[in-house]
Amino acid sequence: MTIEKTNALGPYNRFVIWVQGCMRQCPGCISKDSQPIDGGYESDTAELAETILNVSDIEGITISGGEPFLQSEALVDLIKRIKSKKDAGVIVYTGNDYEEIKENELTKYCDIIIDGVYIDELNDGLSLRGSSNQKVCMITKRYENEVKQLYGTQGRKIELHLNKDKTILVGIPEKNSLRLFEESRGVPSQKN
Repeated sequence: MTIEKTNALGPYNRFVIWVQGCMRQCPGCISKDSQPIDGGYESDTAELAETILNVSDIEGITISGGEPFLQSEALVDLIKRIKSKKDAGVIVYTGNDYEEIKENELTKYCDIIIDGVYIDELNDGLSLRGSSNQKVCMITKRYENEVKQLYGTQGRKIELHLNKDKTILVGIPEKNSLRLFEESRGVPSQKN
């Protein structure tokens, strides 16, 4: 799934890609729909790169999931295609610990990686990460100033995008916001 423009998942306007498939199944995960390996749809990296390059007024891309590192080869191809034509920043959310993926080729193409499994009990409401165990790993200095202002501060930003017959919540919501959103969609509340 993609959203062409948001500033709820990193600095500036960003194109967001949610990849499909995650083995972790973290309780309380915001992206439950992205967990099944056999869900989603296939997308051609050349076509997706052109789509991204044709969106005006975006500074970069944010990739989340599911688990992006399960599709690292395709994502490296996508990012190379984008960066060959535009100086785009790249932020990736992963359930992996940085030490597990630091040698992966995808890591070399990222500016920031937010790592670590989501732990519902550690959801402290700080911005741009789900739980306090997750780290903001600076791979480059591209967002050095922005990180100090955005990551780990109190308060979170979410957006609702209406897309044909569905509503998509973008960002990392407060626990209560997620519960209210799910209830409005007829999803029963999880027992915590």
